[in-house]
Parts: sequence; C-alpha cells; structure tokens
Amino acid sequence: MNEARFMELLSGYGAELSRWPEDDRGDAEAFLDGAPHRIKDIWESERAFDHLLALEKDSPPSLSLETRVLAVSPDRRGLHRPAGVFAGWRAPQWLAGSALAASLAFGFAVGYANEPKHGSDSAYAAMFTGSGAGAGSMLLSAMNEPESSN
Repeated sequence: MNEARFMELLSGYGAELSRWPEDDRGDAEAFLDGAPHRIKDIWESERAFDHLLALEKDSPPSLSLETRVLAVSPDRRGLHRPAGVFAGWRAPQWLAGSALAASLAFGFAVGYANEPKHGSDSAYAAMFTGSGAGAGSMLLSAMNEPESSN
C-alpha cells in the first residue's frame, strides 16, 4: 500500500480499520507500522475526530421542546389570508411577469425618446475620441472635412 491509497481510505472510511474494506486492512496495518510520523499524526487526528463524531448522538427532540416551539409559532392558516378590500381577490400568476415586461418597455421608450440629436458629424465624431488625437480621430476628421479642389 502506498501513501496516496492509505490517505484515500483514511478520508473515506475514517481511522477505525474495522470499517475499511477487508482486502485493504492488513496492508493498511502494515503500512501504518512503518509509516512516517506525519502519516501517524494524521491518523491520530482522524481517530480523535472519529471519537468526537461517536459522541454526537442524534436523538429526537423531547415532547416538551416540541410543545414549547409549537406554542410560540404563529398559526400557519392565518399567515396566508389577505385582509381588507382585496380579501377575496387573488392575483393571476402572470401578473408579475407582465408588470416586469411593461416596465422594461416603458424604460426603452423613455430612453429612445430622450436620445440627443446630433448637431453635426464633427460633434458626433468627437464623441468617439477622448483627447481629440489618435488614429480614430484622424480618420473621422478626414471623413468630415470637405473636399478641396486643387
């Protein structure tokens, strides 16, 4: 048995060798006898962890605890009753989706209605350059200059 296989079995089955597969138990004991201190320390810490897990018992809650919890919890039937004017009205399931779609459509309409008008092509080209210099600026300014007849 090598170290990787030992660590794999240790992480899967814990430090109690009786829980390990029968084929690997003898090899694991032999490996552990000649293992370096680092491996033995890891095995000891796994044994301590297994011991802590064995101490933890999952027991059902007592009847008095259940009674106290249920006594202070709100009545479930009273939580879902609408009050007031809308007591008998239930919203359709598609209402939330349609409200979202309507708000998105309204947002797009307002966004396009307030789109700025372009005064000239040079002002439009100036928006694409930060400092007014560079290859993009030269290309856009050359496209916007009137042709000269020489």
